[in-house]
Amino acid sequence: MNEDILISLDNVRFSYPGAAAEALAGVSLSIHAGEHVCILGGNGSGKSTLAQMLNALLVPSAGTVRVLGLDSAASEDAPAIRRQVAMVFQHPEDQMVTSIAADDVAFGPENLGVSAPQIAARVDNALEAVGMARLAHADPADLSGGQKQRIAIAGALAMEPRILVLDEPCAMLDAEGHRAIQGIIHSLARRGITIVHITHFMDDALEADRVIVMERGRVALEGTPEQVFQQQETAQQLGLELPFRLQLADRLRAAGRDVPLTADTDELVRALTSTCSHGQNGAPAAEHVETGVAEAHAGPGAALAFDRVSFSYASARSARKKPHFWQRRASKEVGPLAVDDLSFAVRPGTLTALVGRTGSGKSTTVELACALKAPSSGHVVVDGIGTGDLSRRRALRSRVGYVSQLPERQLFAETVFDDVAFGPRNLGLSEEEVRTRVEEGLTAVGLPVTDELLTRSPFALSGGQQRSVALAGILAMRQPILVLDEPMAGLDPAGRRTVRKLLLDLKRRGTTLLLVTHSMEDAVELADHIVALEDGRKVADGTPHEVFATAEHLPGVPAALAFARALAAAGNPEPLAALPLTLDELVCALTGEEARHGAAR
Repeated sequence: MNEDILISLDNVRFSYPGAAAEALAGVSLSIHAGEHVCILGGNGSGKSTLAQMLNALLVPSAGTVRVLGLDSAASEDAPAIRRQVAMVFQHPEDQMVTSIAADDVAFGPENLGVSAPQIAARVDNALEAVGMARLAHADPADLSGGQKQRIAIAGALAMEPRILVLDEPCAMLDAEGHRAIQGIIHSLARRGITIVHITHFMDDALEADRVIVMERGRVALEGTPEQVFQQQETAQQLGLELPFRLQLADRLRAAGRDVPLTADTDELVRALTSTCSHGQNGAPAAEHVETGVAEAHAGPGAALAFDRVSFSYASARSARKKPHFWQRRASKEVGPLAVDDLSFAVRPGTLTALVGRTGSGKSTTVELACALKAPSSGHVVVDGIGTGDLSRRRALRSRVGYVSQLPERQLFAETVFDDVAFGPRNLGLSEEEVRTRVEEGLTAVGLPVTDELLTRSPFALSGGQQRSVALAGILAMRQPILVLDEPMAGLDPAGRRTVRKLLLDLKRRGTTLLLVTHSMEDAVELADHIVALEDGRKVADGTPHEVFATAEHLPGVPAALAFARALAAAGNPEPLAALPLTLDELVCALTGEEARHGAAR
């Protein structure tokens, strides 16, 4: 084997028991020392299976996997491979084994038999590398998602691997956490560590040396990021979404602007600034008037309303020990607040996006909205029913559905049909009506209603397919209010498009939606109303344009607005005057082209 090649797969095949198709169907590829490779592809395309091949968690049914010259299928070689190949999974809490961050980082080296002094040095170095030295003695359970992910990466680094495999490490993170993890990845790549990064974020792939695209267990496309994304038609046929800046360049060229077809922000900004200096100015600033939304938020008839709601986990623990304790004590007296004096309302038939950094109180808020938690103070009213009214709890449950942050972990039945049918059956519906609702729910989330799918175990599906099945089970209940906590996290571009379309269709049919999202693009494309949280308190409340025009404490900005700001910094402020929040609005601001309708509100 070429000494520069650290990983080599030769015609690798792998099948999961009971699966109709191979997860890997003849994969051959090589990865060189120090290379940063991004692996893209739809949910179920074989990416995670491939990743687990690289450190011998799985071994091929046929073909060979050689890592650092060792055969992964040889029992005597597997431990040596695992000492050199560290893996970080999508959900870091699944890798946490202790109640002290530093001990968690030390767990891997301890299992390798590293001496105590060396372990201490490795832990210190690894925590420093990911910017977590100050939280060395924190309980991982108390950390934010981004901090947990950094601890997981530190645990991998403490093993001093030659190869680091990351399986969707940013899927559950806010924009700030995502940027931090990407910065760590770049730093590690500069140190010469070979990195294999599985991601659904196309902009992440732009930073790699090479991109490999998987489809149905095969390598469908590979090359440099530029080579892959310039094959636009092929990339889109494979379910990929072009990076934002490449989409922008393509749209501008189609509108007659002389700009390069590039995903490089600086190059595109220079081209646009140059053309503007020659008299090609952007469109006049647009006025964004969205009537009947912001002024009605606090009015009567709200489908969902929070009135000065506070919640403390310390208070909740006390309440379990002493019934009604939380009703008798002021929230300020029972510990730190996860939600602090929160008031907002959601109008019937609208979509409200709840945004904020990791740990800002979003998930607590939606659990309060679904009566999964009781306020320490204040009131939550759902369709006219107070969540504290235990006598009407059954009626409340029939009005509001909840899709948790990891809905696939709600799956429990032996077949897909039985899982989706569970809710409708509990309503006492006939089997004929139950089947109608099961088929309706699966069709809505883009899954084929076939006997093969209906009789499969939901646990034999890919992560994205499991997410879709869990969502179908909620839709089958036909509740008028839906609360969704990051329903698109971890989905491929095609899956995200399906869920976006589903949400817009539900809204058109009159369903009221409260959506937690880390994606500013989803917030501005889908929402009528945005509520932003910071440290449990509301820091912004209004239409998308109102929020991004005035708010300062936001977890990020849409890519279109970020690009308009980059243009302004380079001397072309006119597009920024229009406050473009979507690609359509940015193209309109730059060219005068009429904005396309149908994608957003």
